[in-house]
Amino acid sequence: MKKNYNAIDLMKFVSAFLVILVHTYPFYTSVPTLGFISSNIVGRVVIPFFFIAAGYFFQKGNPTPERFKKYVFKLVKLYLIWSILYIPLGIHLLNGYMEMTPVLWAAGSFLALVNFGTYFHLWYMAALIFAIVFCYFYLKKFSIKSLLIIGAILFTIGCLETYYGFIPEGMIKQGFNIYLALFFTTRNGLFFGILFVSMGMFIAKNNIQDKIKKPWIFSGIFFIALCVEAFAIRSLGSAIDYNFYFMVVPFSFFWFISLATTQLNWKWNFADLREYSVIIYFSHGIFLELVPILLDLFHVGFYFDSGIFRLISVLIPTLILSYIIKHYIPFLR
Repeated sequence: MKKNYNAIDLMKFVSAFLVILVHTYPFYTSVPTLGFISSNIVGRVVIPFFFIAAGYFFQKGNPTPERFKKYVFKLVKLYLIWSILYIPLGIHLLNGYMEMTPVLWAAGSFLALVNFGTYFHLWYMAALIFAIVFCYFYLKKFSIKSLLIIGAILFTIGCLETYYGFIPEGMIKQGFNIYLALFFTTRNGLFFGILFVSMGMFIAKNNIQDKIKKPWIFSGIFFIALCVEAFAIRSLGSAIDYNFYFMVVPFSFFWFISLATTQLNWKWNFADLREYSVIIYFSHGIFLELVPILLDLFHVGFYFDSGIFRLISVLIPTLILSYIIKHYIPFLR
């Protein structure tokens, strides 16, 4: 029977819902520990998985110059279209935090496009484009192993965001504070994307999935280690945010291989699931911003304070809009 990647497509679909879970944090008030696990542990493995999958399939598809141009053009087009659509919501979000002059808007819009997107979840696309382009041109001159080393060094620097409380006072902390004042986070293509995209490429180039036996066992071990790391950081109160964990690297590596070696022969349209995962990821941010605006207009904004209501009120319209986009608005997918 022909080998398939249906398990990866299914995981992409599930991951899209995990992203909504992270952004609506439904359990944080009612069950704080469950909220932390769902949003700051399980939810944090989603984007590394997306990056590895992108690097893997890009490399697996024989990255010729023509295919590279076509792939990047598609990513850029999709990113720009959704960025334009999110500009009004991004403006509304920022107005809640600060007053913005026209000059700041111009500078901020450029910074948003190249770093974290016009709405916060779009950072992934900017990071993916940067990481794919960087890795593609780097591998024209140098080896995949050296790329992995560079990615690991950059990721370690990115981890300063999570391990901020452990940085000693001095020049390093002062320099990092200046960086954060300008760019807000290390969660971007440079410090986050390169490592995981190069890991996907490494797996594909060397057929690693065929060489590792029982990757599920390693996935389980490193997931436990990830949980220990996360709860240790939480108890010590050192993190600015929980975007970076060291243990997410080996876990994501073995988790992806586990999925790549799993054969699902169910009678499902996995290609549709893969496509829906992209649409859900892009579109859910609309309702993160729009639902509370509408509730405030009708003076029932306090309903959004309920975690479960917040989850459902974003999830249901996202699914409806995703269906409409999938069947009637092809340029958004």
